Amino acid sequence: MSHSDSPIKEQSPLCQRTKQIGNRTFVVTCREFLAKQADFLLDLFADVENESGPLRNGAKIQVGWTILIFNEREGHEGQMEIVAPDYDTNPFTETNRDLSVSLYVQMAQNHCLQTLQLAGETALFQEKIVVAKGALEEEHVYLQRAEQAEAGDSGWYLGPVQGEVDSDGLESYYIFQLLKRRPSLLQALALPRGYIAVLKGDQIEAVLDEHDENVWPTLH
Repeated sequence: MSHSDSPIKEQSPLCQRTKQIGNRTFVVTCREFLAKQADFLLDLFADVENESGPLRNGAKIQVGWTILIFNEREGHEGQMEIVAPDYDTNPFTETNRDLSVSLYVQMAQNHCLQTLQLAGETALFQEKIVVAKGALEEEHVYLQRAEQAEAGDSGWYLGPVQGEVDSDGLESYYIFQLLKRRPSLLQALALPRGYIAVLKGDQIEAVLDEHDENVWPTLH
């Protein structure tokens, strides 16, 4: 994930993926390079319906860091469109039928966890991250996840690898706000509590487990 502009917007054209689930067609819209992730999502919804019954209009499901909403498409009987919070405007009030951002972040987090063979722990888009003032602009930074956190707090802290941090110089952001400030940080935010990730630029340089052992592959 790029330090500056996310590559999702220009990387490929939009496509629609569909799946017949029961007597309805479910529709996911995303960039073409994320089609596999969209298909995985549709398979997940089929499993949910098999286990819990039909998803109703307006139903919400948390999928990793994001929440997806099911809407009956007006003028398209029997079609359910999946939408996500709109991270370009206001994810608390607006939705977006293009799921590319939601799928892209999830793909990056899954890649990180699969590299380490970890189950991980979700940090939801609306949870907070504490940031040392100026750390978002630093090249060399670390992310540390506290063992305990209050409701609405992800437990994550971002600080510079070099230099002192003044306790008065701490800021708080919603996780989704990192998309515009430094999206590459999001790839590490599904790591479990007690873990530390060190990033140089946009790349993960090291991941320390709860025993302070570096578990990140050196040839990555």
